Amino acid sequence: MAELPVWWHACGIVLVSTLFLLARQTRSAPILVICLTRLPGVILHELAHLLAGILCRARPESLNLMPQRRADGRWTLGSVAFRRVTAFNAVPIALAPLALVPLAYLLWRCWFDWLAVSLANTLLLYGVLFILVANAMPSSQDLRVAANWRSLLLYGAGGALLWYLWRYLPR
Repeated sequence: MAELPVWWHACGIVLVSTLFLLARQTRSAPILVICLTRLPGVILHELAHLLAGILCRARPESLNLMPQRRADGRWTLGSVAFRRVTAFNAVPIALAPLALVPLAYLLWRCWFDWLAVSLANTLLLYGVLFILVANAMPSSQDLRVAANWRSLLLYGAGGALLWYLWRYLPR
């Protein structure tokens, strides 16, 4: 990463703080405001699920980025449906948005290899990193999909076997 003036980083931190507060305030805003402020992150989040589903052969059925009102009155901003979610592929598909964090790190390291060193590009970097990291967290629905009993049994047994092999096999 290029040497940047400290005050540029301070401006970036102020930008991220402002974006965080804006995101918190828009939770109860009209749906149009919610869509305008969250759409880029929702697209990245859902594309991560879609890519993981394709790689894990879950047969993606639909990708929906249009907001839909649920029965409880809340909104779903995006969703991806699959035809073949199994115990093996449920966890990688559900936790796929976590891959946005290493992508954010890659951008942090390489940003100024691609763009000129300036305050505007520094602020753009902080904004992009905020969008990536803020949307990397799996939703409650994602966690429900990942924590099904078959996946927990499969991955728990695999983890226990790896721990046993690591602990007790001679090196």
